[in-house]
Amino acid sequence: MALIATRRNALAGIAALLAAGAGVPRVARADVTPLHLGTMPTDGSAQAFYGIDKNFFKDAGFDVDLQILNNTSSLASAVASGALEIGFGSVVPLAQAHLRGLEFRVIAPAAIYDGSTPTNVIMVAKNAPFKSAKDLNGQIVAVNGLRDLTQYEMQAWIDKNGGDLTTIKIIETPFSEMATALAAGRVAAAILAEPYTTAALAQARVVGNAAEAVAHRFMVTGWFAQASWLEKNPDAGRRVQAALLQAAKYGNANHLETEAIITHYTKITPDVATKMIRSVYGDTKPTPALIQPVLDLVTKYGAMPPVAASDLIWNG
Repeated sequence: MALIATRRNALAGIAALLAAGAGVPRVARADVTPLHLGTMPTDGSAQAFYGIDKNFFKDAGFDVDLQILNNTSSLASAVASGALEIGFGSVVPLAQAHLRGLEFRVIAPAAIYDGSTPTNVIMVAKNAPFKSAKDLNGQIVAVNGLRDLTQYEMQAWIDKNGGDLTTIKIIETPFSEMATALAAGRVAAAILAEPYTTAALAQARVVGNAAEAVAHRFMVTGWFAQASWLEKNPDAGRRVQAALLQAAKYGNANHLETEAIITHYTKITPDVATKMIRSVYGDTKPTPALIQPVLDLVTKYGAMPPVAASDLIWNG
């Protein structure tokens, strides 16, 4: 009986140790998987940075080559070409690719809008006369990517708040250049995401919450791969999905600690990292309910045929 009790105690101790380190299972193997992962230099895409810095990817058996690009169209193209296995971005390019016969699948949410934390906002120059969407009639406005989520958010916000879209010209401008464009008067309004929102406050002011014009809760951005890669590498897909979800949980719970990680991997300065509104990351597997509002928005404003969110989600 003493021997049995001792063995039980030992097993209980091992179980406790495993529980304390629960999360992504550590992969004890020599054949570490190379992973080419693409992201953007923003807070909303910082799961990639947390996954590297906190060894979530390493513990899952990956050697990550991180590529940082400026917009989701570029990232989608890189995944399509095979230059990246995993990319970051909105589901809009993925839905458009789906209609052309190129299949991507969302494996994990990135930033989500939860009704309380503004993600993408409409800003104008501090000294500009514009106070409402109606004031933008006849003006030029900037979005980070044409035919991407920021364009459709801008259109929805203008439409819902009294503006006339037929009179407004929409141009593409990188987030990093929007504050300067506003201050110089080259555009009347722009849609910005953090950290660019906080960095722009010296030159611009917020006039609207673009995310709320979409839905009360939805996936702003996510992580995706080619369906063919996931079919050939289901184990790797599950492991990278688990690492990203662990990074999301970590990011949501450790704002102070993650400030240093973000400033290390991006050009975000410590003072901006401290002040900016932090993203909320989706820490569970993607669902149609999180994605469908965005697809419906694109159908309304982008002349895109309806797409079912379930067709874009990986169920591996």
